[in-house]
Amino acid sequence: MKNQLNENIKNYIDKNPTRLHMPGHKGRVEKEYFYTSDVTELSFNDNLLSPNDVILRLNEYIKDTFKSKKSFILVGGSTSGIISSILYSLNKNDKILFPRNSHISSYYGLFLSGGIPVYIYPKDNILGITEEEYINAVKENPDIKAVIITYPSYFGFSMDIEKVCDEIKKINKEIIIIVDEAHGTHFSFCDEYPNTSLRTNSDIVITSMHKTLTALTQTSLLHVNSDLIDINKLKLYINMTTSTSPSYLFLTSVEEAVHLAEDRGDEILKDIKKWYIKTKDYVESNTKFTFEEFSGKIHDYTKICIDTSNSDLDGYTLSEILEKKYNIFTECSTDKYTLCYLGLKTDEDDLEKLKKALTFIAEEKFKIKKRSDIVFENNKPIIKYSMRNALKMNRESVKLDEAANKVSIDYIVPYPPGFPILTPGEVIDNDIISYLKSIMDRQTVLGLNNGYIDVIKE
Repeated sequence: MKNQLNENIKNYIDKNPTRLHMPGHKGRVEKEYFYTSDVTELSFNDNLLSPNDVILRLNEYIKDTFKSKKSFILVGGSTSGIISSILYSLNKNDKILFPRNSHISSYYGLFLSGGIPVYIYPKDNILGITEEEYINAVKENPDIKAVIITYPSYFGFSMDIEKVCDEIKKINKEIIIIVDEAHGTHFSFCDEYPNTSLRTNSDIVITSMHKTLTALTQTSLLHVNSDLIDINKLKLYINMTTSTSPSYLFLTSVEEAVHLAEDRGDEILKDIKKWYIKTKDYVESNTKFTFEEFSGKIHDYTKICIDTSNSDLDGYTLSEILEKKYNIFTECSTDKYTLCYLGLKTDEDDLEKLKKALTFIAEEKFKIKKRSDIVFENNKPIIKYSMRNALKMNRESVKLDEAANKVSIDYIVPYPPGFPILTPGEVIDNDIISYLKSIMDRQTVLGLNNGYIDVIKE
């Protein structure tokens, strides 16, 4: 086991793979400086938690680049930004409009704040919540203190974010709009992509710096976008969720990533759009694979969502073949889709390799397991206990097959994309069990352990 993780990653690097997954730098950055640049707070490099010199100037530069009122570098990922935003926005028992397919970090913020979720259930977990669903939910619950909006979705679905924010503020201008824009940071740098929520009436926006941009994994930004937010109070919550030993490797990678995005982001993103369209046209003309485009308006060309519905393969099998036979590693797969992520360090050759691989695969015959007929959407489990109360109860592990009608004491999260299908205090039904059994051998499910699930001990 000695250095096994290092060995596994080294073996991956030695394969020289095509990286159609996060992070956006695709491994195409200098590596030699890593250990020599790993320093602590010294006289010349400022302090992230209380910046007054070079990091303060970097924050100001980022603020000006993204056109926010204030920007903070996060070294705990978008997770820390979402948690701190919810803690800022809610007192105990305050209500927050909460898409059921929100990222798990939103649930952690909800738990820590003691807030009460007003759930919106998507008709389609891939597409997420529509404009009308957000607006109607706020009309029905005008007393909410905040709303979480995921924009765009993990799979690239974008909506009219400006309309949503405008309508919410018309209903109640005091509602704090928190936008999880982790998967759309690049929107700020090219007008041929969907609109960034930083150009709307949103109040707080969280943008990841590693998903499509080129900073190290775990880096993100939190932007204050309105005068409704007390910046000093928010900063306290950000510091609460930030390590007191932030890595300067993270900070310098953010600095470099913002400079690259500002200097060449528009040019690179237009190239990615061109390569995407070229690849899409060829693949759809020569294979049964199609590229799903959810937006209906302006597409996010950094997301290639390959629809396998008309082929002999499912998304899981396609992803496995791409990896094992063509050395192409994708971001995620489902029964229907294989998802590829492009970034500012993607090059045209990456798309050429994907195009050729899909063409060759389409010409082959494969023996695969029957597609799962289980479609798990619009999950509305029965809530028996609040999350806070449930987590204080005694627990036991039971086989998943024996868990029907028992109450979950954990977050059950297929990952990726990372939103729970069960939270503590919710009743496990047979549909949930069937769905989990259909995916547990194909993807990671947080909260399951070798076919066992933790429940409240009766």
